[in-house]
Amino acid sequence: MNKKFISVVLAALMLTSTAAISASAAEVEAEKSGASGTIKFNMGDWNPNDKVSFYIWAKDPNGAKTVYGSKNGWVEDNNWGSKQTNGTKVEGEEGVVESYEINFDEVAGRDIFVIFYDQATGIQTYNCILSEAAIGQTAVMTGETIENPEDSEKVCIAAVFDGVEGSGPQKVITSTGNVVGTIIAPNENGANSVANYVYKFLGKQDKSGVECVTDEKVANAISEFGTTADDVWAEFQSFKGKEGYEEYDAKEADAKKFIKPTSGEEEKKDEEKKDDNSSNNSSNNSSNTSSNSSSKSSTTTTGTASKTSTTTAVSGGSTSSAAEAGAAAETGDTTGTATFAVILVAAAAAMILTRKKVQD
Repeated sequence: MNKKFISVVLAALMLTSTAAISASAAEVEAEKSGASGTIKFNMGDWNPNDKVSFYIWAKDPNGAKTVYGSKNGWVEDNNWGSKQTNGTKVEGEEGVVESYEINFDEVAGRDIFVIFYDQATGIQTYNCILSEAAIGQTAVMTGETIENPEDSEKVCIAAVFDGVEGSGPQKVITSTGNVVGTIIAPNENGANSVANYVYKFLGKQDKSGVECVTDEKVANAISEFGTTADDVWAEFQSFKGKEGYEEYDAKEADAKKFIKPTSGEEEKKDEEKKDDNSSNNSSNNSSNTSSNSSSKSSTTTTGTASKTSTTTAVSGGSTSSAAEAGAAAETGDTTGTATFAVILVAAAAAMILTRKKVQD
């Protein structure tokens, strides 16, 4: 009875725990999906009508189409200057306007930016990186002016959300090839950004007649974006055959001159070393062949000399052992000397034996 009761209680506890865990998970999920809200902007003395646009866009690092914020949610059409991007005045806060609702979850994984634009005067702020942490926060202008990324003859005012980490002027390469801004977007591929700059502005001049792509500008861009020439070149090569890069073949050779990749140079050096080694081996083989030929010639000559000396000794009628030993010394032939030594030893032994017999 007690065992059955305990089993029932334990089963009930397990079901209750499971339900509690499920409820907690649901609450966490609800919190994650609640990443939406508004941001504010202190426009100072821009205009009395409070007509300030919150131009917000979300860029996909993988190349998907950019989407734009509006009072109707995210849209695919560029809505610069549209009334659907206008903010509303915040009561009780002088010069402060508030944006429309922004849903960050719907553009998760993308880099989000905002530009505050005064429709009455045409003044605008520079690209400011936007994150969920900026929800409910107010952006302010720093007073710093930055070159407009698209038009070098214009400048923008830097804006930041004070105290919001990662918020600030986006680091970009302008149409003149200058690097401006301070923060690289979270999902940005620096090598790809530099490669796109080279592709887009190669051979072009800005409005003042200055070349947009130079050795110095490309090297500076590579350094500023924390990448390498090899990585930039690899990204550039990835453009081949892609939509929007139809001029790739015509630009490839010139682009490589400016990017200056080092990849392939080591292989080239290795090939050159192999060629040098092959050349040296060929030279050594030739020298060895020549040396061997010389050696053979020397040996042949020595042999001939030996034969000549021996012939001379015989033809001279000299049959003495001393004469043969001398001839052997001159020609290097020691056979006669060895034979003569053996004969002397045998003779000495015979003399000793004979003498012993006589004594006996």
